[in-house]
Amino acid sequence: MTKRKIAIVDDHQIVIDGLKLLLSDNHDVDVVYETTKPQKLIDNFQDIEIDILITDLMMPEIDGINLVKRLKAINPNLIVMVLSMNSDAVQGYELIHELGVQAYILKTIGKEEFNLAIKKVCQGAIYYSEEILMEVDKYDDIKKHNSDINLTTREIEIIQCIADDLTTKQIASKLFISDRTVETHRKNILRKTETHSVVSLLEFVKKNKILS
Repeated sequence: MTKRKIAIVDDHQIVIDGLKLLLSDNHDVDVVYETTKPQKLIDNFQDIEIDILITDLMMPEIDGINLVKRLKAINPNLIVMVLSMNSDAVQGYELIHELGVQAYILKTIGKEEFNLAIKKVCQGAIYYSEEILMEVDKYDDIKKHNSDINLTTREIEIIQCIADDLTTKQIASKLFISDRTVETHRKNILRKTETHSVVSLLEFVKKNKILS
């Protein structure tokens, strides 16, 4: 079987080095590109032959979701494996159901599970960590329950941040968006829920079981 060519993107070089070590004994793959700067891969993507992208999710400048969107726009057949420190339901839903990533795993897994995930994607299958699937399934139920309200994935994510008592600046930092974008989402959320304050919004959220 022809070796699958892999690119690794993570803002921590030590993580890249660790992944390369894990893959060093795998005769089905070959790491041909690595970078701590997502934009660098975007700039060079069309000049590099890559079958599989392994990327971190939370990175400064360009997060994993936007990186995947931009590369998939260039090559829809790119196989994507996302690594994350947590099983965020909203991001998981977007990556699995909207972007169709082939693997989404937690950084807490061991060598055996990592190698299994690599094997699965090389075979054209999918692999998602169990914790992530549980969170995504719960979010899917919430999304279906609230389809009449027509809240977007991002809006529900921001509602969760508001419920966690985060400020606009903290939400913007967490989601890698501008303060102005957060404020626009806030206004749209209040309009859709027909509420006029954080207190009334949270009461609405609780009553309608918008969050898990």
